[in-house]
Amino acid sequence: MNKEDLIIAVHGDKESTGGRYNAIASFINGLIKGFNEIGVKCYSTKECYENQITPQLAIAFNASGLPLWQNFLNQNITNIMWCLDSVFYQNYDIATQFATYKNFVMFNSCANDTEAIKHFIPQLVHGYIPGGIDIDFWKKEDTEKEFDITFFGSIGDYEAQIQKLKEIMPNLVFNLMMEFCEVALEHPALSLWDIYQFFKKQVGIEFDASQYVLMAKSISYIITYKQRVKMIQALKDFNLTIFGEGPWEKYISGNIKLVKGGDIRETVHLMNKSKITLHSQPFHLSGGIHDRVFSAAAVETFMLAAENPTLSVEFPDTFDFCNPVTYEDIAQKADYYLKHEAERQEAALKASKIVKQKHKWSDRAQEIIKIIN
Repeated sequence: MNKEDLIIAVHGDKESTGGRYNAIASFINGLIKGFNEIGVKCYSTKECYENQITPQLAIAFNASGLPLWQNFLNQNITNIMWCLDSVFYQNYDIATQFATYKNFVMFNSCANDTEAIKHFIPQLVHGYIPGGIDIDFWKKEDTEKEFDITFFGSIGDYEAQIQKLKEIMPNLVFNLMMEFCEVALEHPALSLWDIYQFFKKQVGIEFDASQYVLMAKSISYIITYKQRVKMIQALKDFNLTIFGEGPWEKYISGNIKLVKGGDIRETVHLMNKSKITLHSQPFHLSGGIHDRVFSAAAVETFMLAAENPTLSVEFPDTFDFCNPVTYEDIAQKADYYLKHEAERQEAALKASKIVKQKHKWSDRAQEIIKIIN
């Protein structure tokens, strides 16, 4: 089928908007526009329903539009679930529910989940594709850089989460979870699958699917929040502003300022006003690329990130990376880039060029068309 004859539906309402951390609405708009830019007819499922349009392919970010999936699959329409996080952290039950359908496909945003998916859901058709960026939405603005350092992200009370696990889990299970956390924090490049393979080899532990999912759901954000706090607190003597929800006050001190509330459209302006923005890779996105990275690059804001193998390959000689275990070097690096504006801007421009060359939603649309063909 020629792409000009293809009709694609993206689950959701493209007119909807989300808060700062509910980015799915902007992803829906971006992907629809991306397909249209490469000459493919693409609509939201709401538009298809209202105008009685039957697509040949439907795409959902996470579980958006779930009540419609069965109907599409029964009509022999291929339905793709594009997981924005690890499928083992969320949506595992949904993936296994539909895995036996030959016309159900999962896009995996976490490259390091690939072997685990093969092992635990062998019948599922899947492949790694990271998300994208709408460069018309995330645009560089001619504005003053009024924030020295920013971080965009929320946090949960991980100490309370650990205490709850201790209360509800058998001692053996709880202790194993804490050992997984310790290994993850000491070796941030390892994924859950890597750590599981290590324990399997060392002590003969063997997980079934439910145990692996339980581990993912229980510890992923504990690890992620601990990493975020360690990064932020290492910069307590700088003018650092956090834009995010949750009990940050419990874990931060010094000059750090916390701002809550806001909308994703406001975030575009705030990112533009940042001299440096920070990134610590979520544990449940191992081997993937967080949309925060694309956003910073698109608006030409310099990013200082915890060292990450995927990002160093995708963005060579652009962002700078710090020690992801101790963050002992992050203060020195932050001070250097705050004082060397030209070097900071040059690196940010390089990152922007990379994003615009291969990480737009239209680039992802092209990849999907190749897969279809």
